[in-house]
Amino acid sequence: MNGIKILFEDDDVLVLDKPSGITVNRSDTTKGEETIQDWVEDKLRIQNSESKIDEESDFYKRAGIVHRIDKETSGILLVAKNLQAFENLQKQFKERTIKKTYLALSHGKIVPETGEINVPVGRLPWNRKKFGVLAGG
Repeated sequence: MNGIKILFEDDDVLVLDKPSGITVNRSDTTKGEETIQDWVEDKLRIQNSESKIDEESDFYKRAGIVHRIDKETSGILLVAKNLQAFENLQKQFKERTIKKTYLALSHGKIVPETGEINVPVGRLPWNRKKFGVLAGG
């Protein structure tokens, strides 16, 4: 897969620079499309576990991918290379001890310059490949 850069790698984690236009996880809506998950499974070969219990864990189902970034968004993606790192990183995301920063590029003048958007987002019922502002999202 072209365009994926490894920014850091050790025994526990892989830090990727994901370009826009590539979907992170396989799903019903990504049939025939190569995903970051496919790339990671091929590179790390972590989808093959030796016990049935491990195969059912999120670590194997997600090929160690700890979080997602939207297809059209570029950015840093963390991939755990083992179950312990996966669980540790997921806990940090859940407890919000990992700080995420988003930068949006725009054309024209934005007023105000900073702010917060706090709306419910969910998968659009009329287009399962897209997300948007949605009551109950």
